[in-house]
Amino acid sequence: MPRQKSKPQAQGLAEGLRNARRACKLAMVEVAEKLGWSQSTLSRIETGLRNASPEEVSALLAVYNVTGDQKERLMVLARDIDRSAWLETRYAEVPEQAKTLAALEADATRIVGAAVTLIPGLMQTPTYTRSLMSAAGVAPGDIQARVELRMERQKVLGGGKPPAYVAFMDEAVLHRRVGGARVMADQLRWLLAMAERPSVELRVVPFEIGGHAAVDGAYVLLDFGDDRPVVHLEHRDSGLFLDQPADVAPYLRATASLTMAALDSMQSVQMIEHLLARYG
Repeated sequence: MPRQKSKPQAQGLAEGLRNARRACKLAMVEVAEKLGWSQSTLSRIETGLRNASPEEVSALLAVYNVTGDQKERLMVLARDIDRSAWLETRYAEVPEQAKTLAALEADATRIVGAAVTLIPGLMQTPTYTRSLMSAAGVAPGDIQARVELRMERQKVLGGGKPPAYVAFMDEAVLHRRVGGARVMADQLRWLLAMAERPSVELRVVPFEIGGHAAVDGAYVLLDFGDDRPVVHLEHRDSGLFLDQPADVAPYLRATASLTMAALDSMQSVQMIEHLLARYG
């Protein structure tokens, strides 16, 4: 039976605490001395190997002079550390879940992205992402940081040992002119370039299939070998991580169903090439 990976909210809390310490330029040994802790305790908290209690998180944030919304987000994670799912609302400039998703993608052995209306995040061009966020009403001052994080996430597919990546896209994704014809033409060319990578499998679910397993929503499924898989769902102003087997099972079934319904990689590339000619 797969062992239990640290919960996404535990990893998100660890990342947030680590970044807060670095922001105030304190070494781990300095923080440990201030609180009377061992350095190994702080190290285990920052790597997600040990859950920090709300009281411990509060003490750390006091040392780091973290207040306001940032403090509240991290305290919520500490209080909800044992919950079966992690729901994040009221996004900051860059959502905590986006940072955690990037870390999970870097650890994954296989990633499945199912998209119904938009190009999956790991395959978006910067101009497509920027146009998408602008159209979705993201505050102009927040867009650049989110675009940069998304581009940073994509590096996982170009490393020396990238995870296997399967992108399922409804055909509608290829017809939606996010940013206009030029942006979409560049985006489709990028999809074709990505499809040439040995670790990437691009699969289009054609209109003729009708309803399918992902028609009611996009998802990201992350596999970790011997660890249990994790699912991430993203919506307008919220995100949700699922890691309990009963919650993840429907997405495993959806992935199996999409594998049967979608065009194979060669047919999908041919469809994209045909549509690219329409964008000029």
